[in-house]
Amino acid sequence: MSTPPTISRKQRALELLKSNRLEEAKSLCEEVARTENNAGAWYLLGTIHGMLGNLQEAETCSHRAIEIRPDYAEARCNLGTTLRLQRRNNEAIASLREALRLKPDYPEAHHNLGMAFAAESRRDEAIAGFREAIRLRPDYAEAHCYLGATLAASGLFEEASASFREVIRLQPRYPGAHALLGNALAEQELFKAAIENYRHALVLRPDDVETLNNLGNALLELDKPQEAIDCYQRALQLQPGYFSALQNLSIAYLDARQPEKAEACSRRAFQLSPDNPETLTNLGSALVGQNQMEEAIAHYRQALALKPDHAGAHFNLGNALRAQGKFEDAINSYQKAIAIDADHADAHCNLSLIYLALGWFQQGWDEYQWQWRRKGAPSRLFAPSPWDGSDLDGREVFLYVEQGLGDELFFLRFVTRLRRQGAGRITYLANPKIASLLKRANVCDDIAAPEEKPSKESLVLSVGDLPRLLGMKRADEIPPSLRLTPLPAKLAEMRARLLALGPPPYLGVTWRGGTKKKKNVLYKECPLVPMARVLRGIPATVLVLQRELLAGEVASFEQTLGKKAHDLSALNEDIEALLALLALLDDYVGVSNTNMHLRAGTDKTARVLVPAPPEWRWMAEGKESPWFPGFSVYRQGYDGNWDGALRELENDLRRSLAE
Repeated sequence: MSTPPTISRKQRALELLKSNRLEEAKSLCEEVARTENNAGAWYLLGTIHGMLGNLQEAETCSHRAIEIRPDYAEARCNLGTTLRLQRRNNEAIASLREALRLKPDYPEAHHNLGMAFAAESRRDEAIAGFREAIRLRPDYAEAHCYLGATLAASGLFEEASASFREVIRLQPRYPGAHALLGNALAEQELFKAAIENYRHALVLRPDDVETLNNLGNALLELDKPQEAIDCYQRALQLQPGYFSALQNLSIAYLDARQPEKAEACSRRAFQLSPDNPETLTNLGSALVGQNQMEEAIAHYRQALALKPDHAGAHFNLGNALRAQGKFEDAINSYQKAIAIDADHADAHCNLSLIYLALGWFQQGWDEYQWQWRRKGAPSRLFAPSPWDGSDLDGREVFLYVEQGLGDELFFLRFVTRLRRQGAGRITYLANPKIASLLKRANVCDDIAAPEEKPSKESLVLSVGDLPRLLGMKRADEIPPSLRLTPLPAKLAEMRARLLALGPPPYLGVTWRGGTKKKKNVLYKECPLVPMARVLRGIPATVLVLQRELLAGEVASFEQTLGKKAHDLSALNEDIEALLALLALLDDYVGVSNTNMHLRAGTDKTARVLVPAPPEWRWMAEGKESPWFPGFSVYRQGYDGNWDGALRELENDLRRSLAE
């Protein structure tokens, strides 16, 4: 017995549909639907119109199928999908609910209902719909994917990641799954894993500009600006007007210390969107990088005129004002940023730097603790114990460091005040480089081994928190620098070495501290050629103690100095030898760095070149700092000029050595 013609033609239409021969399938279904008034044919025709993007026709066909067969769950599901695509979500939800009333175990209807709920931001209901679809069909990759997207939109990034991983397990080449997993991982700050997934996504879709942009963002978070730049540039080659990539490229150039290129990108972005506050803020930051402060400030203010609640613009304006020495105005800007975003860690931190520089110690130490919440800040080694500064009554204390060597030496001065609070045995987890020095200093009862952990009974504190916890409020409460005693054998060794290099007096020099390569690391520099020019003619044997010398720096310094400058930079890797040498020098000139703290520990004076705006421990103004009595401070002008400071340095050196 032969198959009825209508059945045969429907089957043929289905085969054409599966082969993506949509126009042929449509023609065949139209013939069947109109000649036979067949519900199944109208349903298929609606499906095809939907695939072709003919949403009005798809809706009409679904309605016709339902008129012929009111209990046709599949047609009601199709209608729901078509209505959702037309953004008629409430109608779509009603149609899909009716489909599920007719056929409760229909996974596609549950999935489509989830999508309709998601479009209305009814995320809990959407998640329930996707989960039910998956329960009915565990291998439903699309439902897993949309479940993940909805979980991510709800801030449930760990659960979202699990959903996307399941999609990839089911269908390794599922479009967008790797990229979406990358996004979820990035939201959890798992940037290495995010990058891996973005790269996999780009293998599958090399021209995906959004994924290229997101990959650049993740690389930027890992402080890889050049790789990020490459990603943004690729995205812009594919889509020259891609605004987000252009904005991010500007930021990446800033991180790469290329402000001129950042400015060029920001100006291109400005042409595309002249009223965008983010563009104006980025342009301001690019100008700051070129020391064009007034123009930068004008752009920040323009951004704030467009968006008064732009915390980032207030923060950046504060930075520019601080760079000009306009501390009260800068404080006002930082406070506005914090009023908008109470957790703006960078604003809190920079506010602390001004407060401390002005001698407002109580406010400064309260804000100083925010540095550990800055993006990219190192994690605390241990969770600090709660303590309000009350008497310790002999309680054992375990101290640890979270900062650089210089800060470590600086803050250890407060341990004496800790003893006044009744501390019992004090154990300190030191940087191994200075452990031997600290053992001789007797500042603590014990220096912990690197792997040692505090006991459950110990009060666990960071040395950087001590000023705040001890309630330090005034300059006259500042403890003296930690006293450090060089080893006699090292003193003898360094004394002999100095005599071999030349006659006294001996003058040590450095011109750079910190690094430009890392975010949130204070970078300090005095140009070496003007500095060498000042030292020219000074009757002293000059010793270069600069860490991480760049190629040609010593030669350039010597050429301007007009005589030999002995390179002793290698001593930075031998802390005991360095301490001995610093104790023997007749004078020492440099920017603030670890060597300055070591020099202070020998009870010798030094001459400190302080870039503008000043690092807080050197205070906002004055020839001396209460933190380092006897040290002479020479301040760069807020216009970037060192001439006045260097002339003062030259006069003081000549006078000192003449005595």
